[in-house]
Amino acid sequence: MKTLIGSVDRITGTTAYIMLNDDAHVLQIPAELLPDGAAEGMAYTITIERNGAEERRLRDDIAALRKALKD
Repeated sequence: MKTLIGSVDRITGTTAYIMLNDDAHVLQIPAELLPDGAAEGMAYTITIERNGAEERRLRDDIAALRKALKD
């Protein structure tokens, strides 16, 4: 598991822009994912974790689509 630290740069409509601490990267996320009361300038820890179950589901979906295209 990896963690990033970033601060809310701006919120426009339904998109939030999170400036990472390296000042070189910005994440765009749906604003609805921010905690209630989030505002520009607030800092957050962002956790990145692999999701094996979702990978398997996506692989199965792709395999089913390929099979359907062949038939």
